[in-house]
Amino acid sequence: MLWKYTERLNQINRLIKQKATGCPKEFAQKLGITERAWYKWRDSLVNDLGLPIEYCPVKRTYFYKEDGTFEMGFRKLSDIQKSNISGGNIFSNFFTHCTFSSVSHFSFVSPHDIVGSY
Repeated sequence: MLWKYTERLNQINRLIKQKATGCPKEFAQKLGITERAWYKWRDSLVNDLGLPIEYCPVKRTYFYKEDGTFEMGFRKLSDIQKSNISGGNIFSNFFTHCTFSSVSHFSFVSPHDIVGSY
């Protein structure tokens, strides 16, 4: 199931980058889905993932209104990229100072207090 969604996302991205989607109905046909399903996909991509997708009625195609691309997958990091990663330390220290009293309530100290104490 995940593979199906990944392939569909890759196809959507490729056609949008190429500005070869056609109108919404044609785009849906290219994706093998209904036009209504395409609108649901588009809404999720725009609202949930923040993709800057727009439609040009003159050129009859969807396009990215900003330079960039949507990528999904695994990319191995170089040694230089790995050495630049410093995430996790603050949060691991932060969560060791949390006291969870129930599912809906928890108390914590300020992250600034934690960073200052290390």
